[in-house]
Amino acid sequence: MCIRDSSMTIRHLYIFKIVCEEGSFTRAARRLYMTQPAVSHAILELEAEIGSPLFDRLSRRIYLNASGNIMLSKVNRLLELYEELKSNALTAEQPLPLRIGSTITIGNFWLPSIMAAFCSSAEHIQEQIIIEQAGAVTQKLLNNELDLALIEGPIPYSQLVSLPFSSYSLLFLCSPGHPCALRSMLTLEALQRERLLVREKGSAIRDTLDSAFTLAGLSLTPAWTSVNSQALIQAAKASLGITVLPDILVKEEIKKGELIPLETGELSLQNVNHIVYHKDKYIPEAMKLFIETAMTASHL
Repeated sequence: MCIRDSSMTIRHLYIFKIVCEEGSFTRAARRLYMTQPAVSHAILELEAEIGSPLFDRLSRRIYLNASGNIMLSKVNRLLELYEELKSNALTAEQPLPLRIGSTITIGNFWLPSIMAAFCSSAEHIQEQIIIEQAGAVTQKLLNNELDLALIEGPIPYSQLVSLPFSSYSLLFLCSPGHPCALRSMLTLEALQRERLLVREKGSAIRDTLDSAFTLAGLSLTPAWTSVNSQALIQAAKASLGITVLPDILVKEEIKKGELIPLETGELSLQNVNHIVYHKDKYIPEAMKLFIETAMTASHL
């Protein structure tokens, strides 16, 4: 996507951003207190500047295309820097909060201790924390809605830098009364035939599990799908099936004999936890300090 010398302005970029957020020229015009033709004209000027359409226009609706998605990620970062420049005097006295994202498992077991250590050494730094699914957190990083994030599993985006800081194993578990508790070993083929109680699509745990089945040429059709790991634990304890959860989450249940880890031979599922940020992101001192804290507070 080549940008020629011309008259592209911050106004064009801001209008483009609002159109993307609203998904409509008409709604964007209302939000911007502009006419719909003026918004459409600004987008056409921007598309002429970069030499590529940014939206597919189908049946009087607009859809952001591949070029538009690339443009939006760059525009979000540029406008953030622009806003920082405009408010430089204010932010010198009141630094912007550090926006931190986390996946759910990391939020439960690693983030609290990391934040405790970070806050004790950086009392002057404010933070905003968002805990969501891996897919949602990753998308917020790509859209520059977060400064950095703690994410489980592989990071399949070249735009993102990932630094491993810890890991956990995934276990197949059942109750002592489940028939599989008496079996010496279970293959993925055998597990596929069982009632599986698993996390929802989009979670790092489910992504790792789906990948293992796909690599083995198998499909996963779970009996239960839940966003709540505790619901899966209780269902497994009631002998309703086999669940797949992080070892760190089920330590007590295993210790009490309420759940039994199943032997799966050479099959070993593991998620590595990463500190992730955009490769084009400016890294202020607060962000550097958080990265150092997370790396020293946890170990691989």
